[in-house]
Amino acid sequence: MHTPRYLNTPERLHVGSFDPAVSLTEDLPQGIDADILVLGCGDARHILYTLFFNKGFPERKLDITACDVDEHIIARNILLFTLLLDNNEKVSLRQIWNIYYHFYLDDPDIQLLGNQAEMLVSVSHTLQDWHTSPYGTSLRFCDDTTLSLVHHIWAKYSKAAQQRDPNCDRAHWTSFNEALDDARVKKLGTRPTSKQDVSRSCAPLAMVFAEDLVFATDQHWKTGLAASVAIPSSCKNQIPVAPNPIFAVPLTAPLALTSPTNPLLSFHLAAAHANLAERSSLQLEEKHGTHLGAQDRLLETALMQFWHWTDAFVQAAPRTIIRFSAAECFALCYTLRYNLESGETCAHHYRGKLGLDVLKLAESEYGISGKAPRQFDVINTSTLSDDVSVLNLVVSAAPLLKDHPSSALHTAGILHLRGADVHDDEKALSWFAKMNLIFCGLVPAEYWTNATASATADQILTAWSNENATVYSKDTLFGARLTWKQIKHLAGHNKPAPLHVDLDGLVALALWVYQAMFTAPPRLQGPSRDELKKLIPMPTRNRHYHSGNLAAFLWSVADHAHVDPRQLFESFQTAAAEDRGTTESFRRVLAAFTIPSETPTTGLCMAESWGWRNFGQILKTPFEQWSSVPPSVAITVLVPTKTWKNSELLAAGDDECVGSAVEITGHLAVPGRRDELGDELVSFFQDVQFTFGTITTEGSRDDDSFTVHVQEDKAGWKGNSPMIITYYAPTGFIETIFTEAVVSFCVLRKRLNSAGYEQRTILGEVYRRPIWDIDHVFITKYCPGAAGHPVTEGTLYNLKHSRSPRDAESPNQTFTAELEKVPATIIAITGRVNISCPEGRQLLVDRAPIKLEQPSAFTLDIVFGRERALVIPLSFPVPVLLEGSKTRIARTSHYIEITAPLLEPHHCPRPLDDFLFPTTLTPSSGMPATLNIPHLNLDALPILSVADSSRTGFLTTLTSLMFSTRERRLREETANNNAPGGGPSLSPSPRLNFKESLFTIFMLASGYQGGQTGLFALSNPDRGGIHMLLFVSAIRLDGPHGSVVLDAAVLPFTRALVESRELERFLLVLRTLECCTVTVEEGELVLWKRVLPALAERCRTWMHGDGCEYVAAGRVPVSVAEGEPVLCGCGAGELPVAFIALPEWEAAARYATRVAISPVYASALVEELIAPDLARAVAEEMAGKVVVVSKCRNCGKPGSEEVRLKKCSRCLEAVYCSAECQKKDWKKHRMECEESEVHGQK
Repeated sequence: MHTPRYLNTPERLHVGSFDPAVSLTEDLPQGIDADILVLGCGDARHILYTLFFNKGFPERKLDITACDVDEHIIARNILLFTLLLDNNEKVSLRQIWNIYYHFYLDDPDIQLLGNQAEMLVSVSHTLQDWHTSPYGTSLRFCDDTTLSLVHHIWAKYSKAAQQRDPNCDRAHWTSFNEALDDARVKKLGTRPTSKQDVSRSCAPLAMVFAEDLVFATDQHWKTGLAASVAIPSSCKNQIPVAPNPIFAVPLTAPLALTSPTNPLLSFHLAAAHANLAERSSLQLEEKHGTHLGAQDRLLETALMQFWHWTDAFVQAAPRTIIRFSAAECFALCYTLRYNLESGETCAHHYRGKLGLDVLKLAESEYGISGKAPRQFDVINTSTLSDDVSVLNLVVSAAPLLKDHPSSALHTAGILHLRGADVHDDEKALSWFAKMNLIFCGLVPAEYWTNATASATADQILTAWSNENATVYSKDTLFGARLTWKQIKHLAGHNKPAPLHVDLDGLVALALWVYQAMFTAPPRLQGPSRDELKKLIPMPTRNRHYHSGNLAAFLWSVADHAHVDPRQLFESFQTAAAEDRGTTESFRRVLAAFTIPSETPTTGLCMAESWGWRNFGQILKTPFEQWSSVPPSVAITVLVPTKTWKNSELLAAGDDECVGSAVEITGHLAVPGRRDELGDELVSFFQDVQFTFGTITTEGSRDDDSFTVHVQEDKAGWKGNSPMIITYYAPTGFIETIFTEAVVSFCVLRKRLNSAGYEQRTILGEVYRRPIWDIDHVFITKYCPGAAGHPVTEGTLYNLKHSRSPRDAESPNQTFTAELEKVPATIIAITGRVNISCPEGRQLLVDRAPIKLEQPSAFTLDIVFGRERALVIPLSFPVPVLLEGSKTRIARTSHYIEITAPLLEPHHCPRPLDDFLFPTTLTPSSGMPATLNIPHLNLDALPILSVADSSRTGFLTTLTSLMFSTRERRLREETANNNAPGGGPSLSPSPRLNFKESLFTIFMLASGYQGGQTGLFALSNPDRGGIHMLLFVSAIRLDGPHGSVVLDAAVLPFTRALVESRELERFLLVLRTLECCTVTVEEGELVLWKRVLPALAERCRTWMHGDGCEYVAAGRVPVSVAEGEPVLCGCGAGELPVAFIALPEWEAAARYATRVAISPVYASALVEELIAPDLARAVAEEMAGKVVVVSKCRNCGKPGSEEVRLKKCSRCLEAVYCSAECQKKDWKKHRMECEESEVHGQK
């Protein structure tokens, strides 16, 4: 009931995904126990990879709650986990692979599966049986029903495993093959798998072998086998042919199989085709005289990773708990939140989209003595945002996050290449990123930092290399995984002052969201219908919402903006009612705003305001004699089989309805009655639940114990039972219209009209009955199967504030947001600080001059007096800008107000320039927590060989795409300006200079441009020369993030270290080696110091000690001052054996700390990543579709008869159009320029 319900939409069976595995703990400090919630968990790849990711780190306990609405997915995953936990030497890993991934099995494999399923059935009759079994310590269930569901599925596995004879069990085999054929036929109507689809599994080498993975993906879809090549007909007698029960059971349920199914997509396959170093992991063994083909390399690489991941699972099992819940994500979230607030184990939410089973958590797990987590360090929502929207997920799940800086909520979805300034969708998401802090306190970390270590280069370039792709798809589609963080921790505030918003601003915000939910803006230069058919079929965003979602959003707004919910709802209703352009949609949201459990407004009031009047009551309502009448009651409608089956024809539609959906709604209407506008009096109820079956009743209708019982028909849409629809409606509303009201089951189709706006068309009233029809309409206190009203945001708000009133606000500082109404967005923040200290008050009275300074994006310092007699920091809850601010000084009332404009990251303001990868301290433990960079297990990542530069050319493209379109323009402007000394100038942006230095380091470490070296010195000539040394041990593939990473050590020089002269001999030796000096200006040097803690923390294999300098200083880094320590000393000397081969390295290693340095990219939420013309040119060049023309290395001017390019006289490789260009480029080229062998031959 949390999202709209649709006509004849069978549940989908997801057995694969285009998203490769990621670590669920990549945002968390190593060595700290963690609770994780995975919503829409899908297959086991993320859990297995997470345990592999943590291997070698300080040990921690993990408690993972895995939720998926499809019980077949859970049954499949548990069967895999139990096979692994058995650790049977007689069972090969290849057998487990086949059972988990193949559609067909041979006799030994299917016999193994059947035996395992039979054993699982024997230990899963009750929760107590399961928890006392060998698996009960590591694998647990959140509720009894989930166990019951998977128990019956395992029983079906066992039975199906016995049907291995195609002659005796033809019906079983035929139904399975028909289900596969039906899925394949439907797939033919969509666009084929593209290189862009599979690019994330190939990254960062997708341009090299994505075509091979496309072939493997298509092969698995056609054959159901993860075989290395298409199997020739001569070998068909060796092909497994028995249906795998893991897939045969759900496909005959029936569920609809969805593409992709290829298991290879779950793994990081770049290692299959990369040139790896001899000491690297994931090296493929090739027998003497043989060579693995492209398909064989993909399969063997995936199998090798599967072995590593499953082995890590077995080793981590004693300290890992995985809990399972077969439920819709919203049902679990609200039940957990209600359990956290009240201790109750049931929030009266239906478990799934179809059916009347209410989710009730197990008392043994979530009761008073239960140990299951109710709050989480990480919430991963997989790809659910495509189906239910980011807004719904954030509102419902965000309150389950623990209040820690490292806590994170992950969403995944499709973003556009060209950024927020071009596409309306990005403007909406960018707006959401800013405004979200008001109603849930979360923002995507990469929005405010405009920085991410995850690369999208492979997705973009493979899209532009696809000749069959449309311009629209090339320009827009790529997958992104957003990490949402609590804004107060990004700001560095543990207990921030609340951000107030005036009521008018909130109403404008509510109207904006309301219109975005229920009307669609015009699409500007969007795809044609033919182009739409070629794109990935995705539901429109309007499918995600109904009236209950809007009400939940407003409750959250009221809570976080500290306003009275009654005032907000009443003001919004008035404003929405006056907007006659959305009359029809306002009738749809009427239902949610007339249910007091959801809002403070009574139904009768709303009914009268919309033209509903008491028409003279003749018939008495059945609840008139109830002992207690709730504010809302349940209406259950029985729809005859013939009637609802006829409605299925309405789902077929026509060509005008491409991608449209037919929504099921409940209606209450008064036939023949019209409002003052002449419209029929009808109210829509979209928050419906339905099932199929028969109804029996218990008790008298005149008694409030009257109950409806439903015997459900599990055949669902394929059966012949009546349809049963149930929803809540306001009691007073029903009383008003009971005599003349009719209840109807209607279907609506959503489409875009000619103007591009969403239009809902009522296709027809499938069924209409008078509300007093006792044979088909049933009015009860609660919906069937429920023992109470469903817990909502309103319920939780009232419960929260009745038991724990708001904390008293700080009397010294308050903040108020100023919103513009169209579009509703924050434009400024007013911060007020009351001067309470005697010194400050005296300075005010003495009229001491006051000025403002901005030390960070979130803080404005109020400086009293010319000699800085007093400095008071005003710490804002969001980033603000000093420029353009206004100050009001009340010297007699002793307060100062500053109204500062909201800082916009796409304007690239100076306060955000060094806000790249911040790190903060966790208040409860003192543990450093990174806020915007994924952690890495460096020792588990493959090592690239740099011996053959022809196979590392992709690094140039990957690292050059660090520069956004804006930054490329700034680079060109900088290159055309000479420094005062005549040499090349540095950019005024420390961030851009930082990226330039990274690019240089990557190019020289790889040896792709000029000489290869792993030694780098960061030098600021104006500040004493060299400040730190970098030692690059290896370049590693970072498959989960589509990038590469430098495995390095950093040695920052401190005044104490230099004066000790302990490194004197090492530094003397270093002078004889090839060490690249990277010149940095002061701003970039400070940026390096701010970033270093995050680079060290993300790959930390050690624990911080009691005397950690971060804790002593109370900040991270320790200091950015010249000569002072930057990093704590806990990680100094904690390096792998044989980290780097250097003379006297032992002396230096004691002071060096291991770091993981990745390329840094801009965020698509903020700006354009790469211009389409450049994307096309790079893709074509990498695909070998263009002839490479010699160009000036500095300005890019191609050679011609008029422009003669001259080679660098030393390396004879770089070419220039003029001496001036060569001079400008010398800063970069001199670090890679190697003398040509031609000179030696002379």
